[in-house]
Amino acid sequence: MRRFLICFLAIVFITSVAADVAFCSKPSQVENKEKASSPKKKAGLVWYKYDEGLAKAKKEKKHPLVHFYTKWCGWCKKMDKSTFSDQAVIEVLNESYVPIKVNGQSGEKVMVDGKEMSLKQVAGKYGVRAYPITWFLKPSGELIAPRRGYVGAEEFLYILNWVKDDLYEKTTFQEFVKQEQEKQKAEKREND
Repeated sequence: MRRFLICFLAIVFITSVAADVAFCSKPSQVENKEKASSPKKKAGLVWYKYDEGLAKAKKEKKHPLVHFYTKWCGWCKKMDKSTFSDQAVIEVLNESYVPIKVNGQSGEKVMVDGKEMSLKQVAGKYGVRAYPITWFLKPSGELIAPRRGYVGAEEFLYILNWVKDDLYEKTTFQEFVKQEQEKQKAEKREND
């Protein structure tokens, strides 16, 4: 598992170097939790506060996804408008994850392990130095790995599907993507 994690982190680092240097701006407003309750309608993404989200993830045994942003981050805004508004991404996140959004420069207080911390301190706990950055965690709250920088919807879906089924423990991200792309090609040939 350690080898897989190292490979994953290396790929994440290489693919996100350019995005880490980027400029950023305000994220879109969080959708109301009630709007996502009807599965037949196009649902919005349901974001949770840090402490509430971790508790919900542990209770429901779902992976928490912690997305760090700032109000001035342009790449954060782009990710909100493209990736987090993509219906396939929304469906996977709302069904299989507990999405948590954290303004990494906010002084807002949350309870973490019985101690009050600001969201800025939470960002420091995760080693956040550039925005956006998305951390994937096990349902227990144990860290898996971060994805730094802007991520488009197609790549984000691969990551979401790789993490939600704990495939990061069995195969590398590159192997998973290759397998998924081969499946998609085979399905396309069958449908043609």
